[in-house]
Amino acid sequence: MGWVILKGRCDMLRTRALVVFSGLFCLGLIGQVRAADFFGENMIDVKLALPKGDTYLRGATDPVEGLVAEITLTNSTKKENLGTVQVTVPDNKRLTPDEIGTLETLSKEEQTALVEKKKGTKSIEEKPVNQDSLGAAYVEPQLGPHDVIDFLITRIPEEGEPAPAEGAKPVYVARDNKPDSISRVDLAQIKYLAAGETSPVFTLPVGKYYRVREPGTYSIKAVLRTIGNSGAPNKFAESNTEKFRVLPFKAVNQPIEDVQREWEFFERGIPNFDYLLYQVVNNQGYDEVYCVQRIPVRGIATWEWTRLCSVKSGTTAQVAVLNPKKVAVLAVHHKGDAGLYTLDFSKPGAVVTAKVIDVKEGATPKLKVEAGAASVE
Repeated sequence: MGWVILKGRCDMLRTRALVVFSGLFCLGLIGQVRAADFFGENMIDVKLALPKGDTYLRGATDPVEGLVAEITLTNSTKKENLGTVQVTVPDNKRLTPDEIGTLETLSKEEQTALVEKKKGTKSIEEKPVNQDSLGAAYVEPQLGPHDVIDFLITRIPEEGEPAPAEGAKPVYVARDNKPDSISRVDLAQIKYLAAGETSPVFTLPVGKYYRVREPGTYSIKAVLRTIGNSGAPNKFAESNTEKFRVLPFKAVNQPIEDVQREWEFFERGIPNFDYLLYQVVNNQGYDEVYCVQRIPVRGIATWEWTRLCSVKSGTTAQVAVLNPKKVAVLAVHHKGDAGLYTLDFSKPGAVVTAKVIDVKEGATPKLKVEAGAASVE
């Protein structure tokens, strides 16, 4: 893996070409020399986007279902001029044999005048030297067998939660899944990004590989370890920062008894949240929604499970966060009507407010939240 920086005419290898290698070499190369250390800051602009929006459910297998990031690289140096330009170059004429023979008889001033008469110029066409254009080779960003990109994901305190202490280091979400496969020699294809050009969009399954276990609001940005940027704190190219919310809701294709018995398996460890909602299956042909709340008893955490409602088979309950301790749920019941539920977890024992919604045949009600209040449209 490495960088190839071509200064000047990027379509030709000349003596002024500079090759900078960076990254992880298995051939005994020690140390790192980054392109940005030579050519300034932020030569490659990294753009991160969340194409599926900013709200996600917790996954039955992946930590966050459907959380993908789109990464685009743009070479911010000036685009090359690949045409030709007219330039003026010296065009000096030779002295004739007679003029050479008379040089000894001429004074120094006359010799200088004779030489000056022979000087001239002419116009020619040539390809320009693109001094401000730098081409770059890069390794395609990917997760899995070849991790050349890191996603820095950290939870943002909700309303009412204490803010991090001043100067405290951020706590990043840990990388979860190991690579699906690995060969004896991993080969990553090197790609070229010309000056002023933009790469294809690379779509990466972040939710599959990062352990976002706790519901809440998170920030995310990408760091590419094979692209240098002398202006960044860690000297690597970084993307913009985006935010997303993980809802306290998970749909599991298991009965509630299995979820309760194998809870640490479903949560990849001991749960560290205050409450959560689960949509589970039963043996009567429809699903059900249960909520679970952490209740401390004499300093020991206990968990209280409560059945909320039924859910029509083939549909998923809609969930929205009204505030950090209050959640709205809209579910189409197996009988055909729907229910709008508000759950308040601010005290031990969830306080549930329910409202029955008539559903016309073929209609799909949608949960709407405005100013912290839930309604159906």
